[in-house]
Amino acid sequence: MPFEIQHCLSPDGTKLRYGISTPENARGHIFILQGRAEFIERYSETARDLAARGLGCVTFDFRGQGGSARETPFPEMGYVGDVAHYIEDATTVVRHVRHKHDISCPLLMTHSTGGLVGINLLLANPQQFSSALMIAPFFGLGGPDWMITLARLLSASLCKSGLDKKFLPGQKLLSPLQPFNSDNLLTSDRTRYEQSFALLHKQPELIVGGVSAGWLHACFRAQAMLDVQMADASGKAEKNHQPSLPPTTMILSGNDRVVNNATTRRLFSRHPHVNLHEIAGARHEILQERDELRLQFWDIFENHVATRHPGWHVEKPAGNIASAAPVPTTETAII
Repeated sequence: MPFEIQHCLSPDGTKLRYGISTPENARGHIFILQGRAEFIERYSETARDLAARGLGCVTFDFRGQGGSARETPFPEMGYVGDVAHYIEDATTVVRHVRHKHDISCPLLMTHSTGGLVGINLLLANPQQFSSALMIAPFFGLGGPDWMITLARLLSASLCKSGLDKKFLPGQKLLSPLQPFNSDNLLTSDRTRYEQSFALLHKQPELIVGGVSAGWLHACFRAQAMLDVQMADASGKAEKNHQPSLPPTTMILSGNDRVVNNATTRRLFSRHPHVNLHEIAGARHEILQERDELRLQFWDIFENHVATRHPGWHVEKPAGNIASAAPVPTTETAII
């Protein structure tokens, strides 16, 4: 399902690129928050899968990636100074699409870093979306404890020294144009992975490679605030006799080496409005995984919609929609 791509401006004047997919007789729209280094075109297959279920979608490229404005002298650098900028951009696009296109999105769907942005939106205003579905949310960095501690200290030190727009060591030469490696972090689906070469060679302006000190430090700061934010939201919710989050489904990748699933479980396994699922064997990018793993995702999705948005009357499409022509994935679109 092709996207209609347009642009709008954030309050600080940053140019944001957004896309709308609206199938004929759409029952509703979903707002998708992307992961790090992703871009609208990577969701073409997802948009087609949603269209087969009678649903449209809206997504946008975060500042610093895709076709939105880049903020450093190195356009291939993954950078943001504060996750609050991502949150403001998401709010801007939601409002713009509602006012300009008369499209509202009651369901929020996120991937990875989009989950960190999305949880901030939900905790700040639980009524903004009727429900949420989060895929491999980035609430903690995967990897051994010593590596995470070192990354936290190094990124903070570089930012304190005014070097937030510098690549972290070893990141400058990273490129998404890597040959498929069966042990890559993102997907076991070779075909979907290799499609990235053709797309990114054709549109090299979409490429984002290594991580900056500023981006990682911004994410660490946002993650460190989650416990406090959740406690505050729970207190307000109890006082106002309202839930602290809308009904939320979180889908974890069983073989995720990018984000820390234990952190997600610690934060949300006991939350009364959160349901946790795990897809065994899936790597970080479930929507770019093998068909049998993607079909498990769509089963969870359909159950969520049937329970939380029964008025949409979404049914499983005829045939194996997951085996439709894939879209690209990139090794460095990590979080």
